[in-house]
Amino acid sequence: MILVVIFLPILGALASGFLGRWLGATWSGRVATATIVIAAFGSYFLYYDVIINNNIYTVNVAKWVSVEYLEIDWSFIIDELTVTMLIPVLTVSSLVHIYALGYMSHDPHQPRFFAILSMFTGFMVVLVTGDNYLVMFVGWEFIGVASYLLISFWFTRLAAMKSGLSAFLMNKFGDTFLSVGLMILVWAFGSLNYNTIFALSQFMNTDILNFIMACFVIGATSKSAQLGLHTWLLSSMEGPTPVSALLHAACLVCAGIYLLIRSSYILEYSPTILLVCLWLGGLTTIIAGIIAITTNDIKKIIALSTMSQLGLMVVAIGLSAYNISLFHLFCHAMFKALLFMSAGSIIHSVVSESQDIRTYGGFIHYLPVTYVCILIASLSLMALPGLTGYYSKDIIIESTIGVYTISGYIVYWLSLSSATLTTLYSIRLLYLVFYNVPNASRFIYHNMHESSWFMLVPMIFLSFASIFIGYLTRDIYLGFGSPFNSIFIHPNNLSIVDTELSIDTTLKVLPLVFTILGTLSVLVIYEFQYSLINVYNSSLLRAIYRFLNNKFMFDQILNNIILRSNLALGFKLNQFVDKGALQVLGPRGIYDSLNVVVYNFIRLSTGSLLHFSVYLLTGILFVLLSYLFSLPYTLIFLMGLVLLV
Repeated sequence: MILVVIFLPILGALASGFLGRWLGATWSGRVATATIVIAAFGSYFLYYDVIINNNIYTVNVAKWVSVEYLEIDWSFIIDELTVTMLIPVLTVSSLVHIYALGYMSHDPHQPRFFAILSMFTGFMVVLVTGDNYLVMFVGWEFIGVASYLLISFWFTRLAAMKSGLSAFLMNKFGDTFLSVGLMILVWAFGSLNYNTIFALSQFMNTDILNFIMACFVIGATSKSAQLGLHTWLLSSMEGPTPVSALLHAACLVCAGIYLLIRSSYILEYSPTILLVCLWLGGLTTIIAGIIAITTNDIKKIIALSTMSQLGLMVVAIGLSAYNISLFHLFCHAMFKALLFMSAGSIIHSVVSESQDIRTYGGFIHYLPVTYVCILIASLSLMALPGLTGYYSKDIIIESTIGVYTISGYIVYWLSLSSATLTTLYSIRLLYLVFYNVPNASRFIYHNMHESSWFMLVPMIFLSFASIFIGYLTRDIYLGFGSPFNSIFIHPNNLSIVDTELSIDTTLKVLPLVFTILGTLSVLVIYEFQYSLINVYNSSLLRAIYRFLNNKFMFDQILNNIILRSNLALGFKLNQFVDKGALQVLGPRGIYDSLNVVVYNFIRLSTGSLLHFSVYLLTGILFVLLSYLFSLPYTLIFLMGLVLLV
């Protein structure tokens, strides 16, 4: 069963890709979908076996690396963390595959699409099931490649190609630092196996652990779109909507969070990096919310909400509340996939496929099922009591107070502000799309229709998950009796007790109060007092709006200041080092010098034999001296070559 869950998605990708010409467009998608669905049911069995029956499995497939003391196997582990990741990954992926059967039904390149989509899922499974960091790194790299292929799927569009390249290069920046961290792990621990590293980490030098985790955090920042390396997230919306639902709900952006949670035993002994994670997550979640309230593209608003929720997960990691971060990742995947699918249903129903919510309005009468689905997902995102998001989101905000530190107190207000902004942009999206007066052309409303059942059935399934999954699983991940306490809570980390028992009730209720006030304020302003939004009548407000609408100018800073200066530096290094000093003093220079020597040797008959012999013997003498004595080898060798010439 374990090998079926791990390798069946990859087999489905190979079948859809290589046999697509014979299977046809329709059946290639169905074959890929069937393999993912079977793997998903297998993951449910493993979840029950591991969480309920307390069984943990390790599968060693083959030897991989055996160099002196370094032993690395192709091995996979099925433990509590792995099965918790497998449920959202395979559930959302199987529903996205079914959804894509309807969404991509008219696309001529379905075999390629489903092959890459299944490959992406397959290597995400490899990432979360790997028993050592190298197997995890294989999955990490492949999902980066697959994300590039999916984002730039419609490669005839220049914007899609640029977006795919942006995502790929930004991820590669983080991958470089992750590679450096793995190299230091090998040097410091002599192993990449999780168990070995976790057993030894408490005895290691703190500075070394801080440096390793700093590299890991940069890698996770690029993958999980944290502040500074987040610019690829919005441009990746150029891909098809099923891609957005898979990449930004359960797979790609969750890989960085998984890396940090899996490395919790190293992170616990890296106090500096824990503080960095706390502040990084707090700033990410608030800035994403601020940008979202001035964004008008429906998919980009949802993408920014992803960035905001990922920031909250990193906040929980910075608080050492790894089980809470994992629980929010588990719950967030359900309602975020539903949000993207609902957005895709809206875009699919609009004939012109506009994504600007200001051109929508009055859709509630035309898309009733989609409206109910996106309403449930938005309320769950806003953490309305009783829905899935409430159980996982509010406990993170409360935990920032429960640690009783200055940083935690400040991040509490950042997280609370972010939760309020989440309410504002969610209600704004719902109002402008469904409640507002119609703003589109008559042609669009005349041709608007509800999506096919291939798209609606996964949305309905996720609607139930967005309502009930948090309530059903909360005791597994939260509270004093959680089995995850023995995995992630270390002896000196018992802040969950203070979070549960000693925080003032007012601080616990504030997120709900702000959510209600934010909802009412948006509805009142848009319905009755729209004149209060006088952005276009005030030069100051218009300047602020433009600044926020341009995403704090992060793209301009990245492109014009960082990338252009680095390209200029690279050009100078290429000019003066690669094609300068290294070409003259390196292999090319030696090659040219030897050519001259041979040429002069051929001309020996026309020159003075004694004169040439003296230079030749002196040059040979210098070359021999460079080997015999500990003098600077390169300098003497070059002097000998010059004399030879």
